[in-house]
Amino acid sequence: MSAIYHTILAAVDGSEEGYYAFRKAVSLAGKEGAELIICTVVDERSYTGIEYSPAIFAGFEKYAKTLLAEYKTQAQEAGVKKVTTSLEFGSPRVKIPKSAAPKFNVDLIIAGAAGTGAVERLILGSVSEHIVRRASCDVLIVRKKKGYEEALAMTP
Repeated sequence: MSAIYHTILAAVDGSEEGYYAFRKAVSLAGKEGAELIICTVVDERSYTGIEYSPAIFAGFEKYAKTLLAEYKTQAQEAGVKKVTTSLEFGSPRVKIPKSAAPKFNVDLIIAGAAGTGAVERLILGSVSEHIVRRASCDVLIVRKKKGYEEALAMTP
């Protein structure tokens, strides 16, 4: 039986949800023998109306490069044979489905269920919601599962 997915893009942003999406992508890429593209987007937009200084953007870019390098190492250590990283600049809502995915001829995008703040989700919608709407390939949204301790804390 041949693989369903040949190229999988993991959309990561440093959030816990993004890490769950990354782990799912590594697992699926390993099982499918697929290439794994690990993509993050440095969002250049400012919601405050105040321009970010070049030093702040340099910090964002440095963090993104470090994140991609760490995830690439983890994926390779998990046995994924072909791992590529992609650093994009702009709106993640647009760059992931309309730039990164077509550039790598992606069959599947995997993203976390939430990575934005509540106000941003309310005003603009979530990044994952926009990816689902705009992508021309399959999209898998990974939800953070409640841990054992969280479940116990919710029990009366």
